[in-house]
Amino acid sequence: MRDPLNEAVIPAREASGAVLVGVGTYRSLPESPSALTGIADLAAMLSAPDGLFAPESVHVLADPESMTDVVDQVAAAADQYTDTLLFAFVGHGLRDTEGQLCLALPWSLDKKSEAERTALPIERIMAELKASKAKHRIAVLDCRYSGRAMRAPSAFNVHLLTATGQNEKPRTAPAEQHTTPFTGALLDLLRHGVPGAGPWLTLGDVYRWLGGAADDPTPHQRAVDDSAALALAPNRADRHDFPRRAELATRVGWKDPARAARLFADLVVDAAARAEAAQALAYRMSAASWLGAAGDPVGALARWEAIRHDPHADRTEVEANIAYWRERTAGVRL
Repeated sequence: MRDPLNEAVIPAREASGAVLVGVGTYRSLPESPSALTGIADLAAMLSAPDGLFAPESVHVLADPESMTDVVDQVAAAADQYTDTLLFAFVGHGLRDTEGQLCLALPWSLDKKSEAERTALPIERIMAELKASKAKHRIAVLDCRYSGRAMRAPSAFNVHLLTATGQNEKPRTAPAEQHTTPFTGALLDLLRHGVPGAGPWLTLGDVYRWLGGAADDPTPHQRAVDDSAALALAPNRADRHDFPRRAELATRVGWKDPARAARLFADLVVDAAARAEAAQALAYRMSAASWLGAAGDPVGALARWEAIRHDPHADRTEVEANIAYWRERTAGVRL
């Protein structure tokens, strides 16, 4: 079903399902308890009362002992659900001798020569998704080498969202951290939403907003036809939640300063009449600085000079920024 308000495609709840696999206990690889808590939290978010998946249709496999356990569950779901089928994996990723991604299970060995025998080749999962009755097939992979899933021959009709590219390793979660960084960022989006994104949070929205610290790998996405418009959850945000919008804009700014500048510029307009004066000023200052970081020192200088006249501005801070950006405009043709 397509929502006329924002063109999102809404899965039919009664005909959609998910298989979520988390592996945190390993015999030959570092343990990852955050993988188990993350996959449990993801199941709870997807099957919340306002979620798009019924609780009985979200199947969680925690530390599955064999490849057969996982493949059989995916095969059963592929035969049962006719609208949307989601597969997610959180754990370690390995490569086989041909460089293909294998999902590490508790007994997997970290050797290329042993990966295909002791770990689950991603092609086996993609083959089940390819054969599925579902109109929409999604795979979300949070592991090392997850971008290599795009090489799998049967993945051509599966919407892929991966924590890394083909050779990157996700940032390791500290022992006390509840979830892995990628799954944690995904849960944050599902839990709090994106102000102004419309009533539904689509796969495209999720990919666009899955930012993180500057040293995090960049998530990757491969859409199939209009799969980016498929809703994953209701958007639980309010456009007038200005702090949340500022948080998200800052997050994406680490990798895309120009986008952060645009987001803060929009925020300045919306906050002008609704936010407290000090809050609105903070957004103006952020918009100016991100514009400079995006490669427009002249624009940044002009905005800081305008801020100089704001009665709530700290004169010392403003003058320091004006001097900073004026220095960077030296030699720039105005």
